[in-house]
Amino acid sequence: MKKIILSLCILPMLAAAAKADPFSDFKTQIQAQGKTLIKPFAADLGGLIGGNDFNSGRAIGFPGFDVGLAATLQSKPSSDNRLLRDAGVKTFGVGMLQAGAALPLIGADVMLRGITYSGLSIVGGGLRYPVLKSGTIARFIPDVSVSAYYDVINYDYFKGTHMSLDAAASFNIPVIKPFVGVGIDRTKVEIQKVSALLNGASGTISKPRYTVGVRFSPLPLLYVYGAYNMLHGQTGYSLGAGAKF
Repeated sequence: MKKIILSLCILPMLAAAAKADPFSDFKTQIQAQGKTLIKPFAADLGGLIGGNDFNSGRAIGFPGFDVGLAATLQSKPSSDNRLLRDAGVKTFGVGMLQAGAALPLIGADVMLRGITYSGLSIVGGGLRYPVLKSGTIARFIPDVSVSAYYDVINYDYFKGTHMSLDAAASFNIPVIKPFVGVGIDRTKVEIQKVSALLNGASGTISKPRYTVGVRFSPLPLLYVYGAYNMLHGQTGYSLGAGAKF
């Protein structure tokens, strides 16, 4: 709980870090160190994208929709990610604009998300399906959902894809709504526009991710959340805000 409270207290600082460009030295570092370091870089990038997958185990529910902002940050690059460590990168992250709507009949939510800043573009979407849903009477039964996402990544010197599978659970109690989740990210990164020797070299890696967080609804329809993550073995934080109708 202390870690979750800490993540909420440092939201402004984390949001600023998410807007920075940690990949500005990618071309220089990959030329100096070679393609063997693509996989550790892909693992860190995939964890950041996947960290934005959920902030609750509760589906939207037809005919509702949800819009918001999300960001996930990693406290430092992994020990194997020398592309960022040797470039002097400390805390770094990925922010997202997100929107979702419930589909009629099948009960699933369709989610769209994306961001473009500092030469980085991420566009994707996914589906979320409720496995267990609390009600007015059975309020203290947890909401449980599963989700899957696919994202396309593009930067000046690399491109790639990210796929994730998640399961999340939360309690739909008034004001404070704790949630937990687990996911797996499969990320591919391919070098482009660097050199004839390196262009086309790629790496693919799959790793798990774990999240525990709290979502607050201080006003009807509005929410903010903070979470503590283990992003493929690395400490991370997620934060966000939105409106659910």
